[in-house]
Amino acid sequence: MEWFEHAFNEDYDRIYMHTFTPERNTGEAQFIKSGLNLAKGSKVLDIACGHGRHALLLGADFKMTGVDLSERFIAMAQEAAKRLKSNARFEVGDMRRLKFKNEFDGAYCYFTSFGYFPHRENVTALNNVSKALRKGGRFLLETANRDWHLHRVEAQPRRWEEITPGYLYLEDASFNARTGRIHTRRIIIDGAERRELEFDYRLYSLAEIEDMIERAGMRIVSTFGGRDRLPFSISSPRMIIVSEKS
Repeated sequence: MEWFEHAFNEDYDRIYMHTFTPERNTGEAQFIKSGLNLAKGSKVLDIACGHGRHALLLGADFKMTGVDLSERFIAMAQEAAKRLKSNARFEVGDMRRLKFKNEFDGAYCYFTSFGYFPHRENVTALNNVSKALRKGGRFLLETANRDWHLHRVEAQPRRWEEITPGYLYLEDASFNARTGRIHTRRIIIDGAERRELEFDYRLYSLAEIEDMIERAGMRIVSTFGGRDRLPFSISSPRMIIVSEKS
């Protein structure tokens, strides 16, 4: 079993869910909306949608479809859509095996959800995004800036954080320059219990991702170093690329 098939569990919720505040979710959803720059009622695909925190908000303007590998996250998103009376649609799906063809006006992949797979499969995922878009459709990709991230890892390869009293986690990260992948070992201390998870994903440079996107049949429209829309630089924590299907 691959790490991403079991990593998005209750521990993930306890570590990350408190950071997904309404203000953050709204700000990110508004940025996605402005970055895609699509007409109201457009069909939009949220790739690796998680529990639907963006798609549910964007459903007020777009016809949203969210796909994610996690059955648990999809069940959470579907329940939230039902509770909120949202028209957003959610289904279990793998970006390496998307079946959509010329169906969407826009798509996005947000919060470092790209790069989990071997390089060839990451390429396949981008090709599938391009196939899913109609001509002129836009794609917004948000992920970590490799240069900034590696500087942080070199400066602090190990870090502890206490989420709540008695619930702590240690992350020990290292970068493999040959494979371009960052490997992290996470140890969770939950009261008297101790759990471990190891995960790794490919970190790409801006030039590498832009080349992959262009080879998939999309042209680069704009790049940013964050949702503040500042120009991308080596010191930008994030990397955002907006492209358009040729």
